[in-house]
Amino acid sequence: MWDFTSPRKVIFGEDALEYLSELCFENVFIVTDPTIKTMHLEKILAQLGDSKVTVFDKVSGEPSLDTVKDGACSMIEAKPDVIIALGGGSVLDSAKGMFPIYSQPDILIDGLSPFEVLDMRKKTNCILINIPTTSGTGADVTWAIVLTDLSEGTPRKISLANRELVADITILDPVLTKTMTPRLIAGTGMDAMCHAIDGYLSTWRNDFSDALSLHAFKLLWNNLPIAFEQAKVGEVDFAIREKLHNSATMAGWGFGNSQIILSHSLAHTIGAVFKIPHSVCIGAMCWYSLMFNQNYESERICDLAKLVGYTGTAGEIVTNFVSSFKELLLNLELPLSLLEMKVTEEEFQSNLEDLIAFAENDSGTLSNPRSIAHDDFITIFKCVFEGKDIDF
Repeated sequence: MWDFTSPRKVIFGEDALEYLSELCFENVFIVTDPTIKTMHLEKILAQLGDSKVTVFDKVSGEPSLDTVKDGACSMIEAKPDVIIALGGGSVLDSAKGMFPIYSQPDILIDGLSPFEVLDMRKKTNCILINIPTTSGTGADVTWAIVLTDLSEGTPRKISLANRELVADITILDPVLTKTMTPRLIAGTGMDAMCHAIDGYLSTWRNDFSDALSLHAFKLLWNNLPIAFEQAKVGEVDFAIREKLHNSATMAGWGFGNSQIILSHSLAHTIGAVFKIPHSVCIGAMCWYSLMFNQNYESERICDLAKLVGYTGTAGEIVTNFVSSFKELLLNLELPLSLLEMKVTEEEFQSNLEDLIAFAENDSGTLSNPRSIAHDDFITIFKCVFEGKDIDF
C-alpha cells in the first residue's frame, strides 16, 4: 500500500503572491534569512493587511538543529495562526522543523519519526504556507527536512520526516526568482534535476511519483541552460523562470513521495563534512550516481534520455546521456570534483572514514537501485575527490 502526500493547495503563476491577500490571519510568523528579508519581505507584508507579524530571520545556508530550536522558541512566544516560510530550501526546512516543536515543546526533533502522530494543526490552530524563492529544493512540497547536527565533533546532516510536515499551501510566484544569479540558477536547477532523476530511479518509486519526475526532468533539461545563459547577460524571461519554478516543485513532489538515491547520500555527506553548499555539489554527485547505477537502471535512464531526444541502442543512449550530463555541468560552470571545490588531499584523507560512515547511514543509500558496500564507497569517494569516471 502506498500513500501519496501533497499540500492542500498549490498556487502558481505570476501574481500568485496576491493569494495571501485573500486569506485572513491574526498572527503571522515569517521564517526567512537576512538576504531574502531584504529582497522580498516587503512583497509579503504588502499582502497581509493588518495582521500582527513576527519575523525570524536567523536561518543560515546550512541550518542547524540549534537554529530550528531557537526559531521554535520565538514561535511559541508569538503563538501564530500561520507560519510563512519565505526563502530557499534552508528556510523551508527550518520552518518545517520549528512547527513540531511549536506544537509540542518537549519533542525531540532529532528523533522525529515518519510514523509519529503529531496533531500539529489541532494543537496550535496553525497552518504552514511555503513560498520558495529559488527553483530547486522542492522543500515547499516535501514532508522531509535536512538539518545539520553540530552536537558531535564532526557536523553531520540528518534527514527527518513526517507526513504532517507537508505544507498546507505552497505559493509559486516566478517574480521571486528575478534576483537569482546565474550561479544560483545553475546550482538550484541542478538540485531540482537531481530530484527528478533520483525520484525516477529510486527503488521506492511509484506511478504517481514517476509522472511528476519525468515531466519535471524534461522541463528542467530544456529550460535550465536557457535561463542560465539569459541570467549571465542580465535577461529575465518569466516564461522560462516559471517553467523552472514549477518543475522544481514537481520534482520535489515526485521524489518526496518516492525517495532519493546515491547522489544525495554523497551530497549530504560532503556538505556536512566540508561545509560545501548543497547547490554547489549536488550536480556533480548526480553525475557520479548515474555512472554508478547505469548498468543497473539502464532502462529507466533510457526513459529520461529519450524524453529529451536521445536515440540509438540502449547502450548508446545511456553512454551518450551520462556524457551529456557531464557537459551540462561544465556548461553551467559547476565543479566536477572535490578538488575543484577546494578540498585538499589532506582534508579528504583525514575525513574519509567519516564520509563513508555518514553516507552509509543516509536514507538515499537505502533506496539506491544498486547496493553499495563499504569498499564501494571508498572507491566512489576517491573518484569524487579526483574527478574520475566511475567504471565498476
